[in-house]
Amino acid sequence: MKGSLLALAGAALLASGCGGSSKVTKPTAGPDGSLNVAIKVLKHGQQVIALVPVTIDGKGPFTFAIDTGASQSLVDTSVAKKLGVPPTGGKHPVAGITNVTNVKTLAVKRWSVGGVKLPPTTVVETNLPFGNASGGVQGLLGSDMLSQFDVITIDYAHQMLRLHHRAVKSHG
Repeated sequence: MKGSLLALAGAALLASGCGGSSKVTKPTAGPDGSLNVAIKVLKHGQQVIALVPVTIDGKGPFTFAIDTGASQSLVDTSVAKKLGVPPTGGKHPVAGITNVTNVKTLAVKRWSVGGVKLPPTTVVETNLPFGNASGGVQGLLGSDMLSQFDVITIDYAHQMLRLHHRAVKSHG
């Protein structure tokens, strides 16, 4: 199983067309008022990862994995350096499945997922196994941001993230 995860992460590094490009396509409006964001779905055996473009403070887009199990969004250390955002203060503990790690946090004022504006927040900075400032999985979009929407739908078959929210706004 670990080999499959490593292969999938490696595939994400090779296929990081979601991020690293200079242009993000604008979200499309669904008939139900949702905003639809194009994602890239990678499969390796039974392992599946959904990648989405994220722009932070006008830089990017960066390739983030959609991670509904992550309580807080995070960004790779090399991306944090590229952004030049200073840490918010001291390190604080974050619990993972197998351990507890002390991490830095960064204040993010302006960011968007596929052109959909996200509220200002604090993200965790950490070293991702296959992340760097120019490709790979460069961050995780966690439930702290996804929960800002009334309903989210990850449409794997059509490679689309649907965001349903009364107050959702497009960010151009």
